[in-house]
Amino acid sequence: MAKKRTHKWAFPLGLALVALAVVGVVSLVNMAVQGVRELTDDPQGRLRYEVFLANVVARDPDPFESPLLGNQGQLLDITLWSLLRRADNTPADFPMDDDGNLMIAQDVAAERYRLLFGVDLPAHMTVETDGFDFVYDAEAEVYRVPIAGELLIFVPRVVNINRTGRSVELTVEYLAVDDFNLDETNRQQDLVPVRTMIITLNEQDNEDVPWQVSAIRHPMGVDVAGGSPVLN
Repeated sequence: MAKKRTHKWAFPLGLALVALAVVGVVSLVNMAVQGVRELTDDPQGRLRYEVFLANVVARDPDPFESPLLGNQGQLLDITLWSLLRRADNTPADFPMDDDGNLMIAQDVAAERYRLLFGVDLPAHMTVETDGFDFVYDAEAEVYRVPIAGELLIFVPRVVNINRTGRSVELTVEYLAVDDFNLDETNRQQDLVPVRTMIITLNEQDNEDVPWQVSAIRHPMGVDVAGGSPVLN
């Protein structure tokens, strides 16, 4: 694996980015739904779903019919980001090692994985991303996070809700984030749906993680590319 580029000043910057990451993603979700509907006109709780799904769809995980069949590295990536970038806007609060890495205890990660996906984490492992790695330290039983930002590819827009008891199927557009598609205040504008997926959530009695993600699938083999239906 190619060594990731690191800088001594990256971690202090990274701490600031982690603290602001929730605000940023919630702002992106808000902007994604503005112009389509007023956020106050949200009787079905779409915005709550979109904020929850922000960490789930951000880096475009592979579809799965069950978390047991999902890409473990991708699900663990979602898990760790849900601990770092919280939906309630509270900053991440984890200890730091001597090298300036955040340390997330493996037990904390495993419990969040169970809450998010309803199954046990099969094994602890290092998670490789395009920008950096979540490095698993088996001896210390922690994940070390040398964070200086993140790769955010998509934000979600819920376009349909189908509830059955405590389960809900959401039709979700993945809106492409483009660093060059900014207005004069450096805010994203005109986010474009790249694909549409069906995401199944199961309600649970947990304030921090109100739903479990049980499946992500293509709707009848159809995606959206450039705003037009495309057969897979």
